[in-house]
Amino acid sequence: AVDSYRELARWAGAGLADLASLFDPSAFIVGGGLSDEGDLVLDPIRKSYKRWLVGGNWRPVADVIAAQLGNKAGLVGAADL
Repeated sequence: AVDSYRELARWAGAGLADLASLFDPSAFIVGGGLSDEGDLVLDPIRKSYKRWLVGGNWRPVADVIAAQLGNKAGLVGAADL
């Protein structure tokens, strides 16, 4: 299970780095089941993101944070419609 989390974090961080290269966001909000795992998953994602970020020495590094509503964000959003 730990190896699966590491692999997930590696690819998620690489994907976020690609998005950051295109959009320069100030933050990435991670929701769903990943946000429920907290820093167990988010810390390795942050590390991978910083590793893969092109121009990380001069480009602002976006925060990677858990959604406040966690796994319930979709339900709350649907109810709000």
